[in-house]
Amino acid sequence: MSFRDKLRMMRDTQKCPRCGERYISAQEKCSECGLIFSRLQYASNKVAKRQLMHFNYDYVVYTSKLPKDVKKWKLVLYSIFLGLFGGHYFYVGKFGKAITMCIGFVYLIVCTILNPILAPYMEANYLYVPIGIYAMAWIVSMVFVFFNKFKVPILIDNSVMEEEINKKREDFDRG
Repeated sequence: MSFRDKLRMMRDTQKCPRCGERYISAQEKCSECGLIFSRLQYASNKVAKRQLMHFNYDYVVYTSKLPKDVKKWKLVLYSIFLGLFGGHYFYVGKFGKAITMCIGFVYLIVCTILNPILAPYMEANYLYVPIGIYAMAWIVSMVFVFFNKFKVPILIDNSVMEEEINKKREDFDRG
């Protein structure tokens, strides 16, 4: 297989959000995990957040395609202005990362306040290494948001899917 054929094949394939297996774009179902790709249009971040709050990770899938209830512009604004506090993580329901960002912000404030007191006693500046890691994490998450690589937890909301299917059946029966 030539390089062009491999490149064309990579363009025509996508990754399954559940298992990460590559599939052809026209494929209806993942051959590895059985996820039906047409159901992803009924995915909801709101339902996934509820499940994550109750520590139920079984059916939650992380994808970079934003569902209907997550707005890109809100995600961008949260990551710019509230990113130091983890606001964009709270918005999508990644609570562990959000709390870690809040702790990092508190550490930044404490180090800033105590800097005049601690600086004369410190030979090495190891105290500031976590602040650099924290700043890099914020910058990397902003870049991920801007370039649509930010993973959002979703869950397929079966109630909405069933309502829409029933509505289509009723419209078909009338027409």
